[in-house]
Amino acid sequence: MEFDLICVWRRAAAGERAFGAELVAVTAAAPAQRPDSVTTRRRAEMTSPPQTAEMSELVRALVRASEKAANIARACRQEESLFGLLIEEKKEGEKNKKFVTDFKTLADVLVQEVIRHDIGKQFPGLANNIFGEESNEFMNGLGEKIEVRVCETEQDTSRLGLWVDPIDSTLQYIRGLSDCVPQQQIFSQGLQCVTVLIGVYHLQTGAPVMGVINQPFSLQDPETLRWTGQYYWGVSSGLCNVNSIQSPAGGAKAHPGSALTASGQQGALHSAVLSTGETEYVYVFSEDTTFRWDCCAAHAILRSLGGGVADLKECLRLRHAGTLEDQPELAYHRPVGGATGAERWANQGGLVAYRSRAHLDAVLELLANIPL
Repeated sequence: MEFDLICVWRRAAAGERAFGAELVAVTAAAPAQRPDSVTTRRRAEMTSPPQTAEMSELVRALVRASEKAANIARACRQEESLFGLLIEEKKEGEKNKKFVTDFKTLADVLVQEVIRHDIGKQFPGLANNIFGEESNEFMNGLGEKIEVRVCETEQDTSRLGLWVDPIDSTLQYIRGLSDCVPQQQIFSQGLQCVTVLIGVYHLQTGAPVMGVINQPFSLQDPETLRWTGQYYWGVSSGLCNVNSIQSPAGGAKAHPGSALTASGQQGALHSAVLSTGETEYVYVFSEDTTFRWDCCAAHAILRSLGGGVADLKECLRLRHAGTLEDQPELAYHRPVGGATGAERWANQGGLVAYRSRAHLDAVLELLANIPL
């Protein structure tokens, strides 16, 4: 049985926890408090995490790269007459099997290669471990094929890898709708759904340690029609758990206006990340049509908030077996055995994204009788 489910909780009282660290606080922030069992498990996942100052510099670089990516995404959409030439239908082996047709744009390729170049140049230890959804080849609407290359203080980042989704919600990016109306502050279609995703993971354990979600088309000026963006980041490395997600204080909303998006499974995953204040989401997706690049960034941010993204099928299997202690989190370092193409990096067991372990347990209890 396949299903796609969002569960919503409303808190009895606001201000249960306070998040929201400035970017500079990565170097000196106190560790977030976690239950002992979770802390012990995550300490084991990263037995020798990179130094905090190094992680601070890397997250700054990721944010800078995501902002450059957002500028590319906005620039490519400025000339509507030319944009139609910058779209290519993906071939078999590249496309998501969920869709009859799947597309990429020149912006996908440019964004991915710029991130690969900028991060690889600043952190040479990461250069060979930066992976993404797209290849660096593109054929435009005139049949002209191009190969994109970006030409041109080493840090100890050789234990880390990157997953990049250069333009998530590509179909919404191609359609270019700008007048969509959100439902409960969540957009289900339109340019507001488009995001740039950069996730960092530990090469040995596959644990996500850092994530940036950039939304290039967050707010549109009604007079100039120009777009501005916003971004969110989080770091979860050892006992260091900090992020840019702020809980409401003094009645103010954390993310006015566009909040974030729920265009398909990835957008709903991001909504789980940004659910703050009175509302929290648990997102359940049973199909195998999400991939490592879809989840790594959001997963790292969720970990920094005390949550995670678990393998749904494995969670239910362990629950049927009576093993309730540890939940099998998604890992990002190993391909699926026997698979080819994009399917090598599919999340075959589905996923469940959560901000609260109590909510995760409640959802799994509801699903406990579903056959595997």
